[in-house]
Amino acid sequence: MGYTRNQHMLSQWFLRNFRSDDTAQSPKEKQRVWAHVVVPTAEGKNDIKDIPLPISSVAVCKDCFRLTDGDTGEVFDIEHELSDYEQDMALLVRDLVQNHNFARLANCDTDDFPVEKLASFAIFQMLLNLNNPQSRFPGKNELFQSFINLVKNNLQHIISETISLSDVMPELAALSIYQKLIRIARSSSGDDEKAKAMFVLFSLLALQGKITMIDTMAWLRGEVFSGIHRVDIFHTGHHFYSTEPRPVFTVSPNVFCKMTEERVLYLPLAHNLALKFYQYPEHGFFTPLEINVFSPDPQKLLTKDMSRIKVYKCSYDYIDQVMSTIDMYNVGFSNIIYSSWQLSDVENYLRLQNEHHDTYYLPEHPVCW
Repeated sequence: MGYTRNQHMLSQWFLRNFRSDDTAQSPKEKQRVWAHVVVPTAEGKNDIKDIPLPISSVAVCKDCFRLTDGDTGEVFDIEHELSDYEQDMALLVRDLVQNHNFARLANCDTDDFPVEKLASFAIFQMLLNLNNPQSRFPGKNELFQSFINLVKNNLQHIISETISLSDVMPELAALSIYQKLIRIARSSSGDDEKAKAMFVLFSLLALQGKITMIDTMAWLRGEVFSGIHRVDIFHTGHHFYSTEPRPVFTVSPNVFCKMTEERVLYLPLAHNLALKFYQYPEHGFFTPLEINVFSPDPQKLLTKDMSRIKVYKCSYDYIDQVMSTIDMYNVGFSNIIYSSWQLSDVENYLRLQNEHHDTYYLPEHPVCW
């Protein structure tokens, strides 16, 4: 794979799960997403800009991870390694979003541990989005630099150890991601560029449980996601390809929402599906003891394995409340959120709620289905 000038800090396959309703049936290269940018006014209020963006233009960082080969002078990057990881993650998310294989979330096998894998995805996206020009997370540059300094402050030793892999661990060094690390170590690029690319690849290895020199992201995953014992799944009651008036989940550059007042996290996976993780106050990952699915229309679920899940019929308003919690967090954390809807769609949906009260507000509480 040749050098890729535009690096996507938020995976395009993931953003397509939130594609705008007006491009839902378009080829994937022509799909858009609505970006809602919150701008404070001089009066202290929030002015929301409604911007339709081609997904291919979202979260693009030009010349990120750009390196020069020390032997040939050829320009290269780490796009291939990022793509391999994204393709692997996309398979899991697609299984949840399109097949509704929710029982899989109870697995905690060495070769299939979806909860840990989703936690790794969330942490890795958080890391990448520190380079997202559209993210206004305060202090993102300083935070990213603090991570990079873990490599930069010991760079010569790390370079020496990396280059020696071919002699010390030849089987490991033969793998493509370690080959890329060796190429980076031998690069003629500056220390900052080397440290940045190496830290991202070390983090990728750490989150996949592979041999690495820096495991900070695996440690951070434990700090943020440890103790998950229950998973709630919120389904809007509409199919993935639906464009009807309905609740829609949004996503921000950080992708996950960690609440501060209770030990829960939200992870929206698509416009019609979001997860909520409940945590024990202790370290480690466990087999989720409860997997609950909430949907206003459970008949739309495609779940085949019902052995480890409980399904509840809920109101659209119940889903709206979850959606609002995610929206409020995202607006507070970053000034931009991505959605299937433009603001006029939200207004139309609220009007329908008022006109058809029973349809949208009943049952008052979720009932076992």
